[in-house]
Amino acid sequence: MTTTSHPAGAIRLGPEFANDLQRALPRLLANGALPDDWDPRATTYDLQRFDSDEAFAPRFERAVSEILRDDVAPPHQVRERLAAVGLPFDYARLGQPLSTVLELYLQARTSAERCFSFASVTKPWLAIIESPKRVAPVRVFAEGTLPISAAKAAALRAEGCEIHENWKEPLPAARADVITVLVKEGAFAGDVRTLAADAVSYGVPHGGILLIRDAARIDPSGVQLIRKRTVAAMLAADARAELARIAGEAPATLAESTDATCDAKLRGLFPQVKASLYFCTGLAAEAAVFTATSEVLGPDPVALFYAQNGYGGTGQLIADLLSRLGKILPRPLAVIGQDESGARLTLVDRILAGLDQLAGAPACVFLETPTNPELQAHDFEALMAGLRAYAQRWDRKVPVIVDTTLAPLYPIFAKSFSDGWPFVLVKSGSKYFTKGKATLGVVACADEPVGLAILSRARELGRDADSFARPHQLAELSAGLDDLAPRMKTISDNTIRLASGLRSALKARGHEITIYAISEPQVADGLATGMLSFYLPAAPTRHADLVDEFVAYLLEHAPTLVKNRVSYGQSTGDAKPDYFYVINPEESTQGALSAEVKNAQKKDNVQICRISVPEHGDVDGLLGAMEGFFVEKYGPR
Repeated sequence: MTTTSHPAGAIRLGPEFANDLQRALPRLLANGALPDDWDPRATTYDLQRFDSDEAFAPRFERAVSEILRDDVAPPHQVRERLAAVGLPFDYARLGQPLSTVLELYLQARTSAERCFSFASVTKPWLAIIESPKRVAPVRVFAEGTLPISAAKAAALRAEGCEIHENWKEPLPAARADVITVLVKEGAFAGDVRTLAADAVSYGVPHGGILLIRDAARIDPSGVQLIRKRTVAAMLAADARAELARIAGEAPATLAESTDATCDAKLRGLFPQVKASLYFCTGLAAEAAVFTATSEVLGPDPVALFYAQNGYGGTGQLIADLLSRLGKILPRPLAVIGQDESGARLTLVDRILAGLDQLAGAPACVFLETPTNPELQAHDFEALMAGLRAYAQRWDRKVPVIVDTTLAPLYPIFAKSFSDGWPFVLVKSGSKYFTKGKATLGVVACADEPVGLAILSRARELGRDADSFARPHQLAELSAGLDDLAPRMKTISDNTIRLASGLRSALKARGHEITIYAISEPQVADGLATGMLSFYLPAAPTRHADLVDEFVAYLLEHAPTLVKNRVSYGQSTGDAKPDYFYVINPEESTQGALSAEVKNAQKKDNVQICRISVPEHGDVDGLLGAMEGFFVEKYGPR
């Protein structure tokens, strides 16, 4: 049976798909049958192997049909069939093969037009309300009591949503002018087409499910946007557990840890930490912290200053979602550049200039340090001099939210400039903190009243969104914190050596290379990182950009050393060599940025290249593989 994608966003599956998948699941879940990038601990995937869940669906349906038809049973053969299917997404927060397979099964079993899984029990139905694509008011009928605070329920009602809890009667007749959502107490096992509801939501262990009856009334793209920017698809380990239950098998037992254990280890690295929170993803953490900051500083709208060419997901979260309620005023700024006289301008310069225009209005600052991908270390002394002057003049402190994901050991709270000021740390723990083994967000602050108030409110928001990290995620965090310091020492040494090798290789050919790398003094200051960014000297290319040709060359000539994947902090584990991740950021981490911002980042019409250097990477081997490309483009040494 052929699967086709509906123009409105629905996925069509054959009538036997659910039964076929249920029969095939024991083979798919057998030991050794899942490809490496289907592993529940994989968080990022090959960019050249993913497209979308809608394109993934027909390929997977055909694979299931062929596995049953050809009676494919040996795990290595099942593995080959699944690897050929490709991938639905490039990062686990958006969705992974296991969560997507679960969604396809539940969609087919319930005759829904779309199914979305969430790493949250409340976000499935909240996503319909929060979607920027929503064009009608929402009424929610819950069979039990909704697991949200009274304040959240009141806020939803104030926004025009009807909330009906402990609903035991039949649903009222469907109406064209309102979206009706049924929240079940237990799993839904019927046909959604028989209900007077546009969507059905229910909880499962560590997550929730949303079944959309009509994709023309609830735009799937809006739901996906909320899911990927404020929480996550169901975590792969939890999706695998659900698939095991469907197959009639007992889910695997996972290692677990607790907030208290992670708190103790975090304070071992950063003794000044007074309060901390752990979210299921970095963006879930950012969504809670940015919203909490606006509410603590409000009620007037809060100007949020941030780098316009930073992580595209953060920019989209701020500009397209959080700003819609009017509590946050996005203020994206260029990181480096020049003024009219040609003098160098930094992000800090632009923040302070922006503050001068606010006339005492509330504001906060969000900084990556160092920046991604240009690895700029900010002048915090200059920033704080300006912020303290603003506070003295207007009696208003400007909180500084700092993302140190790139430099996980940076001791922000130990720096003298942070004394007595509301600094809040928010970072993706899915990188160095967990060695790329779990999507995770970490939030922390020192003993300062405004910072503590922000974390207190973020905790309340996290409860309502059910967006906190799960115990198996905390186990990965706990393990990653144990060896973080020595691991980062090795990683930074490897990175400095690779940067030196790149400079030498190009200099030997008469070229200077613009390269952004952390120096040894910066490593000593806590900025150890495995990130390296550079501009190749301009040269003719057969690709859209010289960087794309460079990446393709390395994938072809060094497949055991290189992968084209987003993220960093990766570790293969099991005493195996690690891969280098080499990307053109404009096609991945900066994918949500405008073409104007991406083009402005080019140098001599060549886009920046980013390499993530691991702990156990073969630096000499990678430099040797690059040599062939350099010979081809720039000639022999």
